[in-house]
Amino acid sequence: MKVCLLGTGTSLPDPSRVQSGVLVKAGSHNLLLDIGSGVLQRMMQSRVDLTSIDHVFISHFHIDHCSDFLSFCQSLWLLGYDKTLELYAPPSLKEWSRGIYDIAFPYLREKLLVEKRVLKERDVVHLGPVTVSTAPTMHSTLESRALKVEHNGKSIVYSSDTAPCREVIELAAGTDILIHECNWLDGNYPRGVHTSPSELADIVERAEPSRVVITHVSPEVVENERQVLATVGRRTDAEILIAEDLMELTL
Repeated sequence: MKVCLLGTGTSLPDPSRVQSGVLVKAGSHNLLLDIGSGVLQRMMQSRVDLTSIDHVFISHFHIDHCSDFLSFCQSLWLLGYDKTLELYAPPSLKEWSRGIYDIAFPYLREKLLVEKRVLKERDVVHLGPVTVSTAPTMHSTLESRALKVEHNGKSIVYSSDTAPCREVIELAAGTDILIHECNWLDGNYPRGVHTSPSELADIVERAEPSRVVITHVSPEVVENERQVLATVGRRTDAEILIAEDLMELTL
């Protein structure tokens, strides 16, 4: 498998980071995990053939994880995409897609075939030899999904947005690459929304991944990169990296 971290920032503007998006190439499948603002441009910069993407997984419907989906669909239409795009997301997918296709942009219904599938809390999607498993995350009151992609005995786990929770730790147990958010520094912050470096250190110690890629990083996390890396890696032998836009990883 090959992984390209398309967007590694947050909703806060950052000159070098766009919002959330991960491209996974597994066998003959190209899977897009989240598509926040700027991700479409990053795909162009990495020379991704947009028409090669058949599966889009949206972890939740905060703007920084889904806002480029409409632009992506329009681009596919203009590029002559003649397949069915498969879209997977939590149950609010139905209401969200109704707002898009029935109210805001009804012309898109005629331009592109999109098959929508609701992801249950613990779901398994089989795409030939590729398996995508889900787990619920803890992200305020919004329903969200962590995603695990497996192919040829290798796996990556993408936490999306989450505070520390047992379900994500269990999904990530022994994974080759854990792509986990770290939205803010240790200190005073709202609980049950995101993960801090010390909390991520606990997650890594329990899940025991081979590599950890820290994403969804705010400007203050980036400014304190050395401290964050030391904190997250203090009780593990796993390789710890701070993600950067367009970073590529191979399993």
